[in-house]
Amino acid sequence: MPIRNKWSIGIVLTAVALIASALVTLRQLRAPQSTALTASQARAQLHETQVQMEAIAAAAARQRLAQMPEPVVPERVDDFPRLAINAVLTAYREMLSVQGLYNQYSARDKTVAQLLKTPQGIEIAAKSLTDPKFAQDAFGTFQAEARFFSVQVLKAAALQGNEKYLVQSAGAIAQDLAQEGSRELDMGRSADLRDLVHAYVDVKGTAAFASGDTRLVETLGYAQTLPTSVKGIYDEVLFMRLKHEFGRDSAAAMLSSLLDG
Repeated sequence: MPIRNKWSIGIVLTAVALIASALVTLRQLRAPQSTALTASQARAQLHETQVQMEAIAAAAARQRLAQMPEPVVPERVDDFPRLAINAVLTAYREMLSVQGLYNQYSARDKTVAQLLKTPQGIEIAAKSLTDPKFAQDAFGTFQAEARFFSVQVLKAAALQGNEKYLVQSAGAIAQDLAQEGSRELDMGRSADLRDLVHAYVDVKGTAAFASGDTRLVETLGYAQTLPTSVKGIYDEVLFMRLKHEFGRDSAAAMLSSLLDG
C-alpha cells in the first residue's frame, strides 16, 4: 500500500551530508592516532553528528506533522470513544511523519510500543483492518495509512506473543474477499491480507514454513475452499519468501505441502 512521501529536498540533502560526515568520523575513529583527530576527538565529533541528525530528523517530522491535514474524529465510532481513536490517529500520523528519514524504523518501533500500552490501541488497529466502514468512519481520508500502520501494530503484538489479532484479522479479510465471488478482488483489502501474511512470516520465521506444517497457514485463514484468487494471495507471498531463502525448486515443493496438504 503506497505511503505519501512529498518532503523537502533540502532536508534530505542536509541529512545526507550529515551521514557522510558521520562516515568520515567513523573512518577517523578507526584510523591510527597519528591522523588529524585523536580517538576521543573522533568520538566526540561522531556524537555531535548524531545529535545534529536527530535534531534535523525531529524538525523534519514536526514540519510534516504541521502540514498534514488532521481528520475530525466523531464523538464515538462503534464501541470506541474519540479519545481512544485520537490516540491511535496521533500515533499513526507520527509514524507517517518519519517516512524516509534515517531513523524511520526505530522511531516507528517506539511509537508502536507506546500504542500497544494504550487500553484499546490494538483493538482499534485490528478493527481498522477487518471493518472497512470503521476505518473510514474513524480515520476518514487517512484510512489507507491507518490500515498500513495497523498491520505493523498487530505484527509487533505478535512478536510479543499475542498473535490473536494478527491471525484473526487475516482470516476475517480472507473470508470477506471470498464473498466477492467472481468479481475482481478489492485491491486495498487484498494488499492488507498480503501485508498480514508477510507479517506472520516475519513473526514465525521462514524456516517454520519450510516444514510443510499446514496448521500455520490454516491458522492464518487459509483453506482449500477459498476462491482461487484469494488462495493466490497466500501462494504469492509464501512462494516469494520461501524462494528467497531456499531457491525456486525447493520453495515450490514446500509450498505444495503447505497449501495442497
